[in-house]
Amino acid sequence: MSKKLLLLVVSLLLAGAPNVFASVGVFDFTADIGNPLGIGQTIQTGADDYLIYAGGTDIWGNADQFHYSYNQVTGNVRVSASFAWQCVGWNDWAKMGVMLRESTNADSVHYSSLTRKGGGDPWALAGSDGDGIFAQRRESTAAGSGSTDNWDALPNARIGVQRINSGPYEIVQALVDRGSGWQAYWTGLRDLPDTILAGVAVTSHDDAWIVSAYANNVEFDSAPGLVGVKTADPLAAACGDKLGFMVTGAKMPDGWTFWDEGDGSYPSAYRQAEYLTKNSGMTGYIPDDPTEYPSAQFGTEYRALVNLHDSGGRWVYANDASFPGIDAFQQETTDPADGDDDDQFAVLVEGCIELTAGLHIFGGVLDDGVMMRIGGVEIGRTNAWDETGQWLFEAPVAGVYSLEAIGFEMGGGAQLELYEYLSNTSMVLLGDVANGASPVYCVPEPATIALLGFGGLSMLRIRRKR
Repeated sequence: MSKKLLLLVVSLLLAGAPNVFASVGVFDFTADIGNPLGIGQTIQTGADDYLIYAGGTDIWGNADQFHYSYNQVTGNVRVSASFAWQCVGWNDWAKMGVMLRESTNADSVHYSSLTRKGGGDPWALAGSDGDGIFAQRRESTAAGSGSTDNWDALPNARIGVQRINSGPYEIVQALVDRGSGWQAYWTGLRDLPDTILAGVAVTSHDDAWIVSAYANNVEFDSAPGLVGVKTADPLAAACGDKLGFMVTGAKMPDGWTFWDEGDGSYPSAYRQAEYLTKNSGMTGYIPDDPTEYPSAQFGTEYRALVNLHDSGGRWVYANDASFPGIDAFQQETTDPADGDDDDQFAVLVEGCIELTAGLHIFGGVLDDGVMMRIGGVEIGRTNAWDETGQWLFEAPVAGVYSLEAIGFEMGGGAQLELYEYLSNTSMVLLGDVANGASPVYCVPEPATIALLGFGGLSMLRIRRKR
């Protein structure tokens, strides 16, 4: 075999293998994942502080290129650090953060908590700790990537990612600590190998560049605590005994979208959705504007379960019902059985849920976002098209709590499902008591709510125009 042919064979054999380097400080391994052009390096600068150089095209898509400093860990783990750029190039999506990963293969499953360079100046200022945080993940080998985004600024914040086996569940959480303790901004129920990789990841997002970032106060915790939300106290007075939910649908006034007001972020869209459904329009939404902006469509109806469909594909459960106030205005489509394909509408779900004391896991899906409150406290939200969420929270005592879910649809198909995870790990629609779900009772009429002092609902209901 010629020397040239031998070099070609060796190159092909190594094409999918990472460049693995020596251990540094707390990290047993450092490696270039996906063979980026720019060779990365990890340098220890203090007891738990590191300067990391990295190339690579991205942490995204079906495969990754980045520099990874990591350990092999078994069982529960949380890896965390605070980050700052030392030198970063032109690409706004250069990333730094922490990662759990199945293997060093470029297309490996991973769960990461990352921050990016951000827009604005072509070069990030020294010391910048990034723009937003992103729970990015690839949930099966060689599959595409997903992300749950939190655009809050990160002054002096720590970010983390953890895997915890809790009872029958294996839970992965992306975390942020802004100075008041860990908060989970994404939670998922996942199945990872017992031994995984955990560490710090940096990518230039442009293989023509090398970037450098500081990872400070790096910590590996083998006994992390589960991060959830503690709800408020249960209701002073319970709802009636009719099982089910009250669901309101409201379509934006003509000419409005969910981006007309506010800063264009998802919290603004949720605020618009809540206002729209609780006011049957946007009248009074803009200060000092007396113009009437009534909803284009509006209606409130009882639903035994929250399994709703407008058009397009369904998610998990069949036998969907229509969106109240929306599909009542049926319009002909190419396929009438596919619904009327409404756009720019919001939905409000209200009920009283009977909970045992302790940990609960709820979830939801709606194009383009859904959030839920229990006892007036937000337990979770989605913020991307067709994204699903699993939200952990704790009921301090057994009792009946207020329940609200608010969502919005901007364009295309729409399906809304709210669900609960049981102790046997099965997922059931919220309120499906026949299959073991917590009972949900219909809320009283608004006048009764005011009379009873109805916990979170009485505070959140603004007014209803008829």
